[in-house]
Amino acid sequence: MNLLRAIAGKEKLTGQNLLILGCAAVLFLLFTAWSVGYTSRSEFCGACHEMTPMQKTWQESSHKAVACIDCHSEPGFKGVVKAKAKGLKDVWFHVAGKTAGIKADERDINCYSCHQDKVKTNVEKALAARDPHSKKHFDNGMTCVSCHAGIVHDARLNHAVPNRDTCTSCHLDQMKK
Repeated sequence: MNLLRAIAGKEKLTGQNLLILGCAAVLFLLFTAWSVGYTSRSEFCGACHEMTPMQKTWQESSHKAVACIDCHSEPGFKGVVKAKAKGLKDVWFHVAGKTAGIKADERDINCYSCHQDKVKTNVEKALAARDPHSKKHFDNGMTCVSCHAGIVHDARLNHAVPNRDTCTSCHLDQMKK
C-alpha cells in the first residue's frame, strides 16, 4: 500500500495520502470523544456485575442525579484521562476474569463542586451554629468522607446525616461536658 510505504519513508507523501491520514485522524478523534462520553455514563459503570451493588445503592441515594465520574475522578482533563486509564484496567480485569479490588476514590474537591457553601471559613461562627463544616476540621486533615463515608454506597446511610457517634469519635472529651 502506498500510504504505508509513504509513512515508512520509502515513498513520497501525496495529496491522497494526506487526505487519507487526515480522515483517519478525524475518525480517531471522533471515536475517542464518543468513547469518553459513552464510558462516562453511570449506566456504563454499573454494567459489570462487580458494580451492581454500588449501582443499586447509588440509584436509591440522594446523589442519584450525580454521575459516577463526577465523584470518582479528579476534575479537569487530567482527571478524566486518569479515570479512563484506571477504568481500562478494571475492564481488563473483568474480561480476564480476575478479581480486582475495585475502589474508586472520592475527593473533597468533587464534593465542593456541588457543596461549596458547606465549608465555613469563619470558624467561630460555624462553631456557634454547631456547624461541623468549619475550615478548622479541613485544616486538621479531615475530609468530607471522614464524616460522610458511605453516603452513596451504603443503603443504611444514603439519606442519613452523621450522628453524634461520628462526632464523638474525635470529640469525646468535649462532648462529655
